[in-house]
Amino acid sequence: MTIGKTQALEGDVGALRAQAEEFRANGKLLQEGNRIAARVLGDLSTSWFGDAATAAAESMGRAEQQVRTISDAHSDAADAADAGADGIEGYQLLARKGIMQAESEDFTVTEDGSVTAPSALLYVRGDADAEQVVAAQHALDEKARQYEASIKQNLAGMAAEDAEAAAAISNAFEGLSEGDLNPEGPPSDHGTEDRSDDPLYPNGEPRIEDIDQGDFGDCWLLAALGSTALTDPEKIKDLITDNGDGTYSVHFQDGDVTVSDDALLDQGADQGKWVAVIETAYAEREGGTYDEIEGGYADHAYEDLFGADTGNFDPDSSNDLFFGDNKSPGDSYDEMKEALDDGRPVTASVNGRIGIDGGHALIVTNVYERDGVQYVEMMNPHASNSSDIINGVEEAGGEAYPDGRIVMSVDDFSEEFYKVRYVKDWD
Repeated sequence: MTIGKTQALEGDVGALRAQAEEFRANGKLLQEGNRIAARVLGDLSTSWFGDAATAAAESMGRAEQQVRTISDAHSDAADAADAGADGIEGYQLLARKGIMQAESEDFTVTEDGSVTAPSALLYVRGDADAEQVVAAQHALDEKARQYEASIKQNLAGMAAEDAEAAAAISNAFEGLSEGDLNPEGPPSDHGTEDRSDDPLYPNGEPRIEDIDQGDFGDCWLLAALGSTALTDPEKIKDLITDNGDGTYSVHFQDGDVTVSDDALLDQGADQGKWVAVIETAYAEREGGTYDEIEGGYADHAYEDLFGADTGNFDPDSSNDLFFGDNKSPGDSYDEMKEALDDGRPVTASVNGRIGIDGGHALIVTNVYERDGVQYVEMMNPHASNSSDIINGVEEAGGEAYPDGRIVMSVDDFSEEFYKVRYVKDWD
């Protein structure tokens, strides 16, 4: 965002400081939870022996390391947010002082920090000659330039501190996926299944109904696939080539991956064969096992699979003056509607809200207005909603159905969901 006179005079970094406190509190909660879990495991492990004891110890060791990593990231993010708030306030104080001083002397300060001097005729004596008036005006113009240079320098400092804080907070979580930040538990040892007798597209073409998340923690990938099947199914069909010999090639942006339909990863759910083909190919591309696609971001899938130009935003960040996407729920509704109307897919991520434990990505299927209220309609990649989700959505003001559909007003949606991820441009 552009930072100008209004932010210098009225800006408040309270939201950034509150974010720092939230990061710091989350880090402490993670550390305390780690200590409690270690103590409980220690008490229980006295009754275990052999392979069970070894597996428990190894699992706890991995979990402790993961929690330490996430806790450290929260701590670093808190420090970055506090440092950013301090830096912004320092420049803000100087900019505000310069603006107020200039305006008290009848200089005009515009939103971008430009300063115009008053007329010298307001200050010279009535008997002053033309040369004296010119000299006085020159002095005033020079003072205006000095005020302007100082004010703009401090406004630029505020903007630089804002950008640096945003980058530092983002860097604190660099390399951590949604699966890391919201672990769904250790992955199971998933096997493969023979799908050679199944048609690639059970409905004749890719459909959102083909998505059914089973045991895998790859909601991010399925949300990306389901949203694309909904908005532009030809993109899916262009992605997969049937080689005619029981194998299929998936065309990633960095090269093809070929898989056999008699050994596709088994989700433990009834989903379209094309979905299993892409899941298996994605896992092969990332390292060969299901673990490699445990947790991620839908916009990364859009980029890896289709080479799309993607974007993401917090759907309600209008109060984040110095940090955030600065979008109101109405702005978010408009952006989602524009994307869907243009045939571009949209997903939404929730974290520990509406009855969902941890992080989860959903498909945004529609946005519409009824009786003056704007609504967002979504589909759960699990193709169903548990009673916890149904109750959680209702408590948040929306409606959820057993078949996986969720409908919320854009205001309630923006309160509960922390990120919208979408395709800005296919090319």
